Order: sequence, then C-alpha cells, then structure tokens
Amino acid sequence: LLRRALVLVAIGSAVGAHRAPAQPAVGEIEIGGASYSLDVARHHGYDVVRWSQVPGSIVVGSFQRAGTATGSIHGVAIELRAGSPFARHGDSVFQLTNPPYRLDGEIWVPVEMFSDRLLQDEAAQPEPAQGSPVVPATEVFEADPRPIPGQRSPGPWRVVIDAGHGGVDPGTISPRSGAREKDITLSVSRRLARELERRGNMQPLLTRDRDVFVEVMERPRLAVEWEADLFISIHVDAQPGGRSSARGFTTYHLGQARTEEALRVAQRENAVIELEEDSRPPNMERVEFILAQVDRQAYRRESEILAGHIQNGLRGAVDTKDRGARQGPYYVLMTPGRVPAVLVELGYITNRADESLLRDEDRQDRIAKALADTIESFLEDTGRRIAATEGRG
Repeated sequence: LLRRALVLVAIGSAVGAHRAPAQPAVGEIEIGGASYSLDVARHHGYDVVRWSQVPGSIVVGSFQRAGTATGSIHGVAIELRAGSPFARHGDSVFQLTNPPYRLDGEIWVPVEMFSDRLLQDEAAQPEPAQGSPVVPATEVFEADPRPIPGQRSPGPWRVVIDAGHGGVDPGTISPRSGAREKDITLSVSRRLARELERRGNMQPLLTRDRDVFVEVMERPRLAVEWEADLFISIHVDAQPGGRSSARGFTTYHLGQARTEEALRVAQRENAVIELEEDSRPPNMERVEFILAQVDRQAYRRESEILAGHIQNGLRGAVDTKDRGARQGPYYVLMTPGRVPAVLVELGYITNRADESLLRDEDRQDRIAKALADTIESFLEDTGRRIAATEGRG
C-alpha cells in the first residue's frame, strides 16, 4: 500500500528548454517503508523522472506512446499527455503545477506527481458505516488538490496588476545604464493591462499607473478592497555584490523560502517597507504564523498552480534562463482571503543580456501577451469550476 513519496536527492541545476535534462542523479523514493532507486533530473526548473522508470509498485503497467503516458494507480487508469498540465485518473481530471514533456522518445513527468495527495493510502481511509455507500476512489481523488471557488461578484474578472516599486523607491538599478526597475515594471504592467482590457472579459486594476510610491502592505489590501480574482506583482531581479552572471525569470508564490536565493530575493523586495513613514515591518512571529497557515490551506495550491502556469507561459516570450516556480515570504503576496497571488521576476537587470531584453519594447509586448494568455486560461478554468459548483447547487 502506498503511504508517501519522499525524494531524498540533490538535483542538478536547470538547463535550457531545448537541451536534454541535467544528468539524472540516482535518488531514493520511499513508499510505505520500502525504498526504490530512481533517476531524477531537473529541467525547466522542476524535478522530473522518466515514466518508463517509475516503479511498478507505484504505477502498474506503465506505458508510453506518441506523447501519451498511461498506467494505473490504486487499480484506476491514469493518463498524462506531454505538454499538458492536466491528467486523468479514472473519470476525474487533476492538475499539476508543471506539465510532463517528451524528450528523446521518453516522457518525463514531474516528481510532484508522487505526492501524498496522489498516492493516498487506501488502508488509512476510515471504514464506511454499515449500509453507507462506498465513495469511489475517483471521487476521493477529485476532491483535492484544488478548492471549489466561492461566490464572486458579477462582472468581468478583476485582475490586480502591481507594478513593483515606484516614486522614491527605484527598485534595482542597472550598473551600466542606470535603468531603473520601477520604470520597467510600470511599462510591462501598463502593457499587460491594455492586453487584458483588449480581450473584453477581464478588468485590469493597477496598484499604480504612474511613478508614485505605494506602501507595500497597501498593495495586497487593494486587491481585497477591489474584490480581485487574481493578483500579480511585476518585478525585476538583481545579483548582489556587483556580480552579473545570473540571469533568468522566476515566479514566486507565498510560502516558506526553501533556498538561500529565494530568501535573499524576498528580503530585498520586502526591504522597501523601510521607506514608509511611521511604518514597521509585520511582526515576524506573526508572519511565520501566517505562512504556517498558508501551508495548510488549499488556496496556497491555487497560487502555486498559477505560478507554474505563468512560468511555463513565459518560456516562449523571454529568451533567458528558466529559473522555475518557487515560493517565498513576500509581504506583497499576503493577500487576505482567497486571492491567488504571485510575484514575477522577469529577469536580472544586473545581467547585460537580460537588461537588453527587459528594456526592449517589443519584448515587453511579448511578455505582456504571454502573461495575459496565462491569466486568461487560469481564470477560464476557475470559471468552469464555479459553474460546475453552481450546477450541483
């Protein structure tokens, strides 16, 4: 019986989208007290394994053909398709943060597939009361990972776009040209707003539409006040210490920082609060409490999925390194309520190649369109789930 899947392995660094995954490292996957050796690689910023190498104790009868991977879990058929974050388990459909992909005749699937949420221990489920109907495994599976959206105000989808920094806070500054983060984020945010408005079914709301300073904790409050359906904060990264080798784009959702780099970026972005008059940073004990709660809330998964989709959508629009979707303790992402929220670092202004891309207006248009495509797709899926809930009403 399957209890949990814990990967205990150091993963190599991410590589470009058109190159093979980093050399797989042999890792140990522990399931129900038994350990299995499995080659784990890293590609597109997330950990992956070959479908053909997944132990038969996890997936029975695994098979792949023409971009489709099949098998069964708990005696129920499972099907995944390369390039799609949606997978089918029996009659249910579930969603992954990152999609499987095909490379060199193999289908690689994200390690997240083998989480507690998927590999539920059927023996751990309580026995039904005498005479009670047995809930099919597909229904148990469908109940998680995504929450059922609550009621929302009528009208178009409200998307809050937060152009990072502004006014007295320039953000990061290019050591070569003097270009400022606040100008790049405002330009991209305006373009994104125009793109969303052009599509007709979304209402973009900017936390700032000009060069003004908006307090960091005011930004998520605005999202709640405006009854937002989604919150996205636009930023530009920088490498400390005068270094310029780092480049690439990253999307963050709220959570405990899992790497030193993620913590460093969050600390830099949070430091803007020091510019606010008569303002103090949130009590860190309270912040840790909030984050601990976030880790137990289903809506954390919404932001995590949104972050993965944005990262995937940007790959074709940003000619730089894909650094993956990550989590971090960002003040600006502490939106009360059920607002999926992400922060996007579009590239490194300290890197010459990245800076050139970030300042190019045509590239900014491509970034805005890619973000709009992802946001629209995410909200359409949310709408379908709302409609399904009302249909069961």
